[in-house]
Amino acid sequence: MISQLPVLLCVCAALAGLSGCLSQRPFLQSGDITTAEVVYSGDIANAVPVAKQHCASHARVPRLVDTTPGIAYFACDPP
Repeated sequence: MISQLPVLLCVCAALAGLSGCLSQRPFLQSGDITTAEVVYSGDIANAVPVAKQHCASHARVPRLVDTTPGIAYFACDPP
């Protein structure tokens, strides 16, 4: 059992390292009738469908206002 411990530790370390490489799905961090903050990774275009869905629930359309690394800020404007 003890001889297998280094192998197990290496496998666990490799899995932990790879978990950061997996892409995260964009999600709504916060929002109301006039705004939407979407957390995303990679291309900003990945954040747009989340903003569209949120703004549509208030009969509005999203407009990109600002970005910071990993967060897209949208205004929800009347159509």
